[in-house]
Amino acid sequence: MPSLETANVGKAVAARVGTNIREVRTKLNMTQAQLAAPEFSISYISAIERGKIRPSLKALSILARRLDVPLTFLLEGSPAGAAEARAVGYSPADTGPDQRVDVDLVQASVLVEQGSYLEAEELLVPIQPERITTEQVYRLYLLRGQIHLGSREYQEAVVDLRAAIGQGEAINDSELTERARNLLGKAYFLLYNYTLAMENHHRCFTAIENGQITDPVFSLEVFSNLANDYFRLGDLEKSIEFYNRALDMLNAMSRDSKSFARKYIEISQHYKTVGKLAMAREYALRSLAIYEMRDEQRLVGLTHQRLGKALEKKNDLTSAENEYRQAIAIERELNDEITASLCHTSLAELLLKRGEVEEAQREASQALEFARSSEDAQTQGQSLITLAQIYHQKSDFTQADAYFTQALDLLDASNAHEIAASAYFRFANLLEERGEVQRSLSAIKKAYEHQRLGKRGDLE
Repeated sequence: MPSLETANVGKAVAARVGTNIREVRTKLNMTQAQLAAPEFSISYISAIERGKIRPSLKALSILARRLDVPLTFLLEGSPAGAAEARAVGYSPADTGPDQRVDVDLVQASVLVEQGSYLEAEELLVPIQPERITTEQVYRLYLLRGQIHLGSREYQEAVVDLRAAIGQGEAINDSELTERARNLLGKAYFLLYNYTLAMENHHRCFTAIENGQITDPVFSLEVFSNLANDYFRLGDLEKSIEFYNRALDMLNAMSRDSKSFARKYIEISQHYKTVGKLAMAREYALRSLAIYEMRDEQRLVGLTHQRLGKALEKKNDLTSAENEYRQAIAIERELNDEITASLCHTSLAELLLKRGEVEEAQREASQALEFARSSEDAQTQGQSLITLAQIYHQKSDFTQADAYFTQALDLLDASNAHEIAASAYFRFANLLEERGEVQRSLSAIKKAYEHQRLGKRGDLE
């Protein structure tokens, strides 16, 4: 026999379900007879709406489809409501999220980003809102809204995005709610309802100001949307204010991919701390995807640099220079200081070989700047060696020796034996050219010492 407490919870669930059904039905201008037919009687619907009876999950699924709302919306309404529904065995989310649905939702998100709206829509068609979790229902409606926006079906987008907001509020997640609200504002803007657009975007702005959302990309979107809203409403002062805020945000953001990856993992860790594991997972995946993309792009840059080295050995200096410059463009775009420094160093050495000393010095100086920024001793040593050779070529032996000394000290301390051995041999050759035999011999001894240490390291 059920306890009094369970019976009371059951009554509360029945009352909430009845209220929700009546509210949605009346908003749709639907009669009880229209909602009932053909499976149910009018009296049955009336009893449900008055909270007198609690329909079965199967009956409720039929009513939810007919009202075009998620089953979870009728059942839960709030986190407390979800708990009550589960307490009386009355929640479709008890089995946890359907992993296949999760995959479909992620794939649909990618298709939306690609602009493949028809394909995304086809992927979502089989998903039944009454059979998935509240969070999945949120993602489903959000994606539907995005698809409608991309397909210029703005009124339909409003319907789905409002449903997404309702789901975000039901699971008490302000970030999910405001992301949907931002898109709802965009839909209103495209429907020329600038007042409603501004109201929705301003609520997003309030959430940002209160620290509820820390994603800088989202903040940038909201500031830009508000600026557009105010511009259309003729409030130029406010419009300028938010355009400036958008620009300030843009300027404050390090727009290289590594900075975004770091920011996203920080956000992920924050969500993990507060127990929002789904959002923590999403941001961690974003960060990982960026790092994987960076690794692939970095490999492309290094491949150009290595191809340049091979072409240089064949004395095809023009083709080698082209490869080095492509590598530099890729690595600088990635803000990869170490690889960018190596690429600038390679180009500087090639230019020096051609006798273009001044341009070689500019490239070597760029290499040193990147190397120092990276704080990598080996990379700094290599760029300094190149600068030393350039100053030797200019017959400024004092500056050349100063750069060699800095480079060799760094390489000695970093245990980069192969690079250090090569550097000492280069220094020895230049000293021999000057007739400084004793210093040249000392440098050769150091070179052989590093070779010996390097081979010992290989054996270990």
